Amino acid sequence: MSTAFEDDGCSVADLQSLTSATLHSTILLVFCHGIHTCVFLVALYYIVQSEYSKRKRATFAGIITFLWCANTIIVGLNWTFLDQLFITNGTSLEAEYKFYACGDVSENPSISNIFRTLNVFLADLILIWRCWVLYGGDWKIVAAPSLCLITELISASFLICHAFIGADVPAGQAVWALVYYSMTVATNSLCTFLLLFHSMRFSDFLGASLRTYRGIIEVLVESAAMYAAIYTALLVVHTYEFYSPDVMVTTRDFYPLVMSYSITGIAPTLIIARVMAGQPRLDDSGTSTALPNMRSTMHSIAESLRFASPSSHGTRTGHTTNTDSE
Repeated sequence: MSTAFEDDGCSVADLQSLTSATLHSTILLVFCHGIHTCVFLVALYYIVQSEYSKRKRATFAGIITFLWCANTIIVGLNWTFLDQLFITNGTSLEAEYKFYACGDVSENPSISNIFRTLNVFLADLILIWRCWVLYGGDWKIVAAPSLCLITELISASFLICHAFIGADVPAGQAVWALVYYSMTVATNSLCTFLLLFHSMRFSDFLGASLRTYRGIIEVLVESAAMYAAIYTALLVVHTYEFYSPDVMVTTRDFYPLVMSYSITGIAPTLIIARVMAGQPRLDDSGTSTALPNMRSTMHSIAESLRFASPSSHGTRTGHTTNTDSE
């Protein structure tokens, strides 16, 4: 006697792969959320200790708090889904499959998509604002990322509607998901390129920075490169999963998807933390005040590490030689 999932063309191995990916991706999501929580607390500390106006500090604190709270809700919804899958409906593989196939359980992923869309929109808006500030308020610079952001919102709205109404059109949902990820990657890539290009304008600063691990990390944080990288990986995996005829159960996109939840909040939080810490210190004209501070710091370090003069070195050498000869 065949089971319900076998009648639908799903094998036991496919269902086990699906439940295993659900479990492992949820654990990865909780781990990434722990990293996001640490970054969030550090950013809050810098905001409280900063010398910016109270209104600006409250605005930035509200933004990163919303990003963290939205991600926390996503983690809670995924954990609830995992509990219902393995505890409530974990008596058999057929019960788990019916839980997956039931239309009522699509509300949790749909709510998660809403909060993820809000997080992505807010994160992209912060990147666009950062580019706008660095390039002296020139709207022509951020016109292309802004258009991509609008298209991203439209595609995300259709994607959420597909999930809520439970439309039996997986191809249509896959197309809107592809458009959504493509526009997200386009927005992130354009902003990352603009931020990197602005950093390269200070060639002496960038050249000195890239020779150290800290400098490389600073460039990656300032340009939000990891944010663009994770959505690029998600786009590639999503395209492969939904457009490969030999793929019956899609699970490879689980892992980059759950990582994108936290990175969407981590990337703008790190940028805000750097701004509040006063490290970039870029005015509206695009000139950096961090460079003189960095040069003076490096000069003081060089002064403290200055070795003895050749004459004194010779005297000490002569004294040592005489002592040895005696």
